[in-house]
Amino acid sequence: MINILLPTDFSENSWNAMVYGVNFFNKSEVHFHISHIIDEYATDLESTNKKSLAELQAFLNRLRKIADPKFHKFSFSIQQTSFIPGLRKIIEDGKIHLIVMGTRGANLNQQSLVGKNSTAVISRIKCPILVVPEEAKYKKPENIAFPTDFYVTYKSRILRGLKLISNCHQSKLKVLYYAKKSETLTDSQKSNRDFLKEQLSDIHHGFYYSINDSLQDAMQLFVKSKDVQLIMMMGKNLNYVDKLLFYPVSEAPKYFKKIPFFVLHE
Repeated sequence: MINILLPTDFSENSWNAMVYGVNFFNKSEVHFHISHIIDEYATDLESTNKKSLAELQAFLNRLRKIADPKFHKFSFSIQQTSFIPGLRKIIEDGKIHLIVMGTRGANLNQQSLVGKNSTAVISRIKCPILVVPEEAKYKKPENIAFPTDFYVTYKSRILRGLKLISNCHQSKLKVLYYAKKSETLTDSQKSNRDFLKEQLSDIHHGFYYSINDSLQDAMQLFVKSKDVQLIMMMGKNLNYVDKLLFYPVSEAPKYFKKIPFFVLHE
């Protein structure tokens, strides 16, 4: 059984992420752990707990209407602590395999499309995370993009994640090599590319190459031309993560608001 953590601040974005997660794993045995973390400095704790419990129960009732009781189990918890340490404890205690959360929480006035909590989880917690934009609606992931520059090595945990998600819906994994100009791969890049090809031989995949001044433009074209429904990337590849995830609201490409991102960690 897969243990999936669903952090929530009761915003519509977090609800949308929950719905996406339940639909994505609609035929997998999953224990969904719904968690709400109250600020460690919050006052009037009794009233806050009571309100949070009511909202959690309401979310849970709504989720059960779309979940499959043959495959899906739910539990929920409330903690008063700081956000990242609180999540780390839940991950350890619940043996969490994956986090599913929205890009933004209740604070819609923030300037970045990825909120501070999601940014903190991506950068500080070494657990795979599925990040769901506020306008994303679940669609079976027929095609999954995996942008890479072949400079990084592909450890076993990364490969397991790629295969797990690809096999979940028999998706086609499309590995995209991006460069600003046409140039010969280094020996190290060739070695990493060949290793990746070998390791992916048992799933449906393809390798593609893009020469473009902008990684964001290359990804926009790739998402559209290959009908991509999900983008996977390595958390270790900070250059890609920064360029593909962290935008000010005014500069975000079209795909960002509708295509979920799956960040893998070693």
